[in-house]
Amino acid sequence: MLFLSIEEVLCYNIIPKRLHMQPDRFSERLGLKRRPRALHGLPSQHWSRIGQGRSGNASAPRVWKGDIAMIFKKIPVILIILAVCLMTSPSLSFNSSGLCLDPEGIEIKDAAGKTIKLDKPPQRLAVIGRGSQYLLHLLYMFPEGPRRLIGMEQRGSSASDFLSAIASGIENKLTLLPNPGPESIASLQPDLVLMKGFQSGPLDEALAKVGIPTFYMNLETPEEYYRDISNLGVILENPKRAAEIISFYNDWVSRVEKALEGLRDDEKPSVLVVMGNIRRGKYAVRVPALPWMQTYQVKAAGGRPVWLKAAEQAGGWAVVNFEQIAVWNPERLVIIVWYSTDSSDFLDWLSADPQWKNLKAVAGGKVSFFPSDFYGWDTPDVRWILGLTWMTATLHPERLKDYSIEDEVYLFYEQLYGLSRETILTKILPKIKTDFR
Repeated sequence: MLFLSIEEVLCYNIIPKRLHMQPDRFSERLGLKRRPRALHGLPSQHWSRIGQGRSGNASAPRVWKGDIAMIFKKIPVILIILAVCLMTSPSLSFNSSGLCLDPEGIEIKDAAGKTIKLDKPPQRLAVIGRGSQYLLHLLYMFPEGPRRLIGMEQRGSSASDFLSAIASGIENKLTLLPNPGPESIASLQPDLVLMKGFQSGPLDEALAKVGIPTFYMNLETPEEYYRDISNLGVILENPKRAAEIISFYNDWVSRVEKALEGLRDDEKPSVLVVMGNIRRGKYAVRVPALPWMQTYQVKAAGGRPVWLKAAEQAGGWAVVNFEQIAVWNPERLVIIVWYSTDSSDFLDWLSADPQWKNLKAVAGGKVSFFPSDFYGWDTPDVRWILGLTWMTATLHPERLKDYSIEDEVYLFYEQLYGLSRETILTKILPKIKTDFR
């Protein structure tokens, strides 16, 4: 007699913990031939092509026609089982995207290497800690994000100037003062607290004592972004949207890679990225840490970052003196202007300073300011992809001839946030600061 649980019938290839590791059991209980061992773990779309595979590959995935016939013969039996199981399995549920939920809950590992287990997907999310705006900006790319967000920590005039401008209802979310204690966070009654970072801290232990789990997302490199987006898709029960977001970023990265194909090392200009601000009444510059987004952007855009050795031991922004910069003597200088510093004043200072004005980049007019809108495009914010395409067009304009900063902005905010062109025109474009346009 054929017996199949309702979870196996409806959730095959959707709940990895229960069934992705047991494909033979499912196939055998349907009376199908066993899938080749080499294909275990692959999604069904990679092996269910009838008699067709990749050209020239004898081991290409396939399901035999006899298997398909067997499935159709058993459809009446399966339908009966479905009807019975639907009446006897009240624990089975579906999310708004039609994703079948495991009655045993979800299990997922965060950026701190901590595995969390939840009885059911969290419906009440709080965003706490440093860099909380980065998590909020990602959360609002999902339709479920605004609905499930119940509170957040506010470290400035608002939790996010960007979301305050474009997201209706965010002003009604509960906000906490900087560095809230476990009692304040618990007052929000969250099912899960999202935090930025890669190391657990005392706050995790304090929240755990009152039954509130925490989940870390690091969001410092493209690879970490893809992982964290995927994890957020699981938390929000919308892996389809997570895949769409990752695909968007991958497509833009691929566009840059294709534009730079065949680029020789001697065609890559030496680049110095510095953050400029005023210290003790004088201008000072710092270089980013080795693994940070700014370093990736220069490398991926076809440049040679000159500050790598100076940043090897730095855990953050490292102050450098002019003597070191003179040794580097970069061909391109890209300046990240501190929010309280006027970019035109900074450029005037560079051009007038007897030392700086003799650098190749300054003397040759190859000084650029990293763009920003509400937030900088160099930061590990969702906008890093805008920074990558801008950097590529700046260093190699002949290889990205179709680049238009306005077109990039329209496409980014339309596809990732669903903003209208009118909203982008009136609320986003006026905020852009750059010397590129």
